[in-house]
Amino acid sequence: MRRSVVERKTPAQVDGVDELVVVPGHAVYYGNNFLEAKDESNWALEPHQLLEGEAKAFMEHMERGVRELAKNPRAMLVFSGGKTRREAGAISEASSYWQVSRAFDWFGVDAGVELRSFTEEHARDSFENLLFSVCRFFELTRKFPSKITVVGFESKRDRFQKLHLRAIGYPESNFTYIGTKALNEKEMEAGEVKVREAFARDPFGCRGALAAKRLDRDPFNEGAPYSSQVKILSAFWLHIDTCSQRLYNGYFPWSPGMMIK
Repeated sequence: MRRSVVERKTPAQVDGVDELVVVPGHAVYYGNNFLEAKDESNWALEPHQLLEGEAKAFMEHMERGVRELAKNPRAMLVFSGGKTRREAGAISEASSYWQVSRAFDWFGVDAGVELRSFTEEHARDSFENLLFSVCRFFELTRKFPSKITVVGFESKRDRFQKLHLRAIGYPESNFTYIGTKALNEKEMEAGEVKVREAFARDPFGCRGALAAKRLDRDPFNEGAPYSSQVKILSAFWLHIDTCSQRLYNGYFPWSPGMMIK
């Protein structure tokens, strides 16, 4: 019997979209009432996140992302983060951020932003937040973003802007980072130095402590589907699979003169 093939269509609400706003997740909300998201007890938190006001910091990122989206009718918002905490069950960081944002009526901006707000539910660290969100953008639009904006903690700016961008070959001139202060800024910055050093040695995060952290943040052993779904990056996926400590020197679709329109 001949199997019918249905081509996936680009959602009408993202027709013409060419810019990407990314809000990386930092925790999973698993409360019953999304309107109680300002209460830390409703979040699955790491020990270093057990601070009064931490949940409000997460919500500040959500709101900043939504407001950046509202400014630009040609932008798409992607909340990024996988099912990283077993105690939260099969709920991803990204989906919980999306649900909280909707519960708070998209923070009072035009409700139409909901149609351009999506989730990326596999990322386990900041490198994957960036790369997988670009892949999710491609899945939805069949092209790559001409500009990327990331909303996160200020202490992580250099990690994204200097290391992750280089690792995926994306032009820094087309990238914006919006940083907010963390409650434990000094402690976070001290830890950030070690993380930056690790990514400088291992740009794709596939060795040592970085790889171990990814395994820990994938308690349901889901992995990620993008290497099979975004085949235009096949050479890059092969390079990553070798766990090379060298940057990829091939062409990216977003390289100058190569951008898919």
